[in-house]
Amino acid sequence: MKKNKTKRKKRLRVGRLLFLVVIILLICFLFIRFVDVPIRSIIIKGNNILTDQEVIEQANLEDYPSYFSTFSFSVKNKLLKNPYVKSAKVSKGLLSIKITIEEEKILYIDKASGNKVTEDKTIKDDKIVCAPYLTNEVPENKLKKFKKAMGKIDDDILCQISEVMYDPNDIDADRYYLYMNDGNSVYLTVNKFSKINKYNTILENVGKQNGTLYLDYGDYFEVK
Repeated sequence: MKKNKTKRKKRLRVGRLLFLVVIILLICFLFIRFVDVPIRSIIIKGNNILTDQEVIEQANLEDYPSYFSTFSFSVKNKLLKNPYVKSAKVSKGLLSIKITIEEEKILYIDKASGNKVTEDKTIKDDKIVCAPYLTNEVPENKLKKFKKAMGKIDDDILCQISEVMYDPNDIDADRYYLYMNDGNSVYLTVNKFSKINKYNTILENVGKQNGTLYLDYGDYFEVK
């Protein structure tokens, strides 16, 4: 009788142990499945130079990895390695990731080297961007002021400028010549670069005539 009771107790213990093992395995399986849930959607805002796909690839999210093993700070650090990304904010929603970036402003492209220039860096690559070409060299002692002035130009107007040339005269050593995509020319002094932001409004009053807009002194339009 004692032997039978002992066998039953052993069977019960073994049965309970097996049941516990099964429960643990089931919990582990469900946990792994839960943790392995992929990111469902990626929302990207603030990008103009970079495409959505380029942002996704820079963040290593192209394969839509596990939501729970993807950390916001890690995604942000990867994005900041791109020379066109000035700042980045990454937040997580319900199985989604929202990326908001601020891109570097490309002030001009150095025609001699093809390098893209921002206020504080130079980018060397083949990416096509909407920015004017600087056709000659700006003196070193005037470059910082020139960049700051270019930074005041609105992005949509910057895209309308084809070329910029340093063009001093006897009156002003900080004078520049701008050739526009529409065939017009503009003269500006470095302290008046923000005036070009009213370019489209000025042209509405001028009409469809091509010519030269003098915004350095006098603010007038001379027809060709």
